[in-house]
Amino acid sequence: MKQSSLLVVDDNPGICILLEDLFSSLGYTVGTASTGLEALELAKKQLPDLIISDLRMPGISGIELRERLLSLNRNMKVILMSAYADKQEMDKLARKHKIDYMLDKPFDLEHLSGVVDGLLK
Repeated sequence: MKQSSLLVVDDNPGICILLEDLFSSLGYTVGTASTGLEALELAKKQLPDLIISDLRMPGISGIELRERLLSLNRNMKVILMSAYADKQEMDKLARKHKIDYMLDKPFDLEHLSGVVDGLLK
């Protein structure tokens, strides 16, 4: 059985390290990127099954990143996270852009790992 791969994208290095440690310990292959452009380059090589990305980043936003990544893999799952958006805004973005899951920061690691497991089954 193929091991699922994740790509974590956040301009906060602490988030990348935290999520890489968590999901690596759960058996996932994990790559990290600190910008949307870096994520695009990594995704072309790695073709991850799921992306966990910050919504607001310098350069390419999480929404734009998702749009570009779909050209690589239409089945790729996307979780966007944000510390800035309110619940209604997050729900509106999720519906409009067909985001698999929207996550508020700060988040519960156990909850996030359950969401990832559910999306990859």
